[in-house]
Amino acid sequence: MGQKHLIAFVEGGTMHADDLRPRRTRRGALPTVVLAATLLATPAAAQATPDPSTGPAATVLPPAATADPGPCPPLTRFRPRDFGDPADLDSPHQPLSAGTEMTLQAVANDGGALLPHVVILTATDLVKNIDGVWARVLWQHEWRDGAAVESALVFQAQDDHGNIWQLGEYPELVDNELPAGAPETWIAGVAGARAGIVVPGDPDRDEPPYLRAGAPAIGLLQCGLVIQTSADEVCAPAICYDDVLVVEEFSPLLAPPVRRSYVPGIGLVAAAQANSDGETLFLSGRRSLTVAERLAADWEAVQLEDRAYETSEVYAETTPMRFNAGDGDAVAVRRLMADRLRH
Repeated sequence: MGQKHLIAFVEGGTMHADDLRPRRTRRGALPTVVLAATLLATPAAAQATPDPSTGPAATVLPPAATADPGPCPPLTRFRPRDFGDPADLDSPHQPLSAGTEMTLQAVANDGGALLPHVVILTATDLVKNIDGVWARVLWQHEWRDGAAVESALVFQAQDDHGNIWQLGEYPELVDNELPAGAPETWIAGVAGARAGIVVPGDPDRDEPPYLRAGAPAIGLLQCGLVIQTSADEVCAPAICYDDVLVVEEFSPLLAPPVRRSYVPGIGLVAAAQANSDGETLFLSGRRSLTVAERLAADWEAVQLEDRAYETSEVYAETTPMRFNAGDGDAVAVRRLMADRLRH
């Protein structure tokens, strides 16, 4: 597109010692990408026909937790030295290798009918140093009624104990296919924000509520609580799962809580507001992307980051994303990305 991006490519997928030193980026120092968001085609609706008698509304498991709604402490200390290979998200309950795409389709809890709400999460070939840890960059985009409403960068990392941490998020709103700002941006280590655990590496029902994410500047405080470690008969339209990890996410500031169900080897299969007549997101597709599709996802993430530096003072405190060529397809994507950035 004839524009120069400030994105650093990591040779051979390795990091250098200097890369581990956090650097601040002056706001406005990066070039602005002046174009509308280029969004992928609207995904087709799931083909399965929901069965109201066995849908997620009937299987969001026990009533909401009655945990003390006070502040939730970290499950364990966040220490960069505990992250030996942080971008390798291979947790049994959250396997997200680069090039993995997950599609979540919404159904109504009061009848199981498909709703025009789709969330697609893609693990890109990019990584970003946040608070001293190289996090995998996930690109998430959300559709309602056939129109894009949000495109987000989500940063997750796995520590040496298998815990999956969330280190920040840049959730950009979309209005009439144009970016409309991201006021809920938070980055661990900036403005008092703290990373938290999304999925524990060793889930235990006896653990008290723990910190999932905290960002006082935007009034964000999310807690996690393990409800079941091996639940059976957790059902979504057309399929049921056994041996499911159920984690409740709640906030002392907001209600109702959200139940997330994770299946070993698959990851997130359902997310629903506990004790609510709202909607449930269920997994309707999981696949490995082609080289061309990975390039498209990486390109979307790069454009999002360019806009983030221009619009968010919080994001401006971070260093640019880097390319992590972890497999053969990633090497091919890196080559194609480099060619695109040169032209």
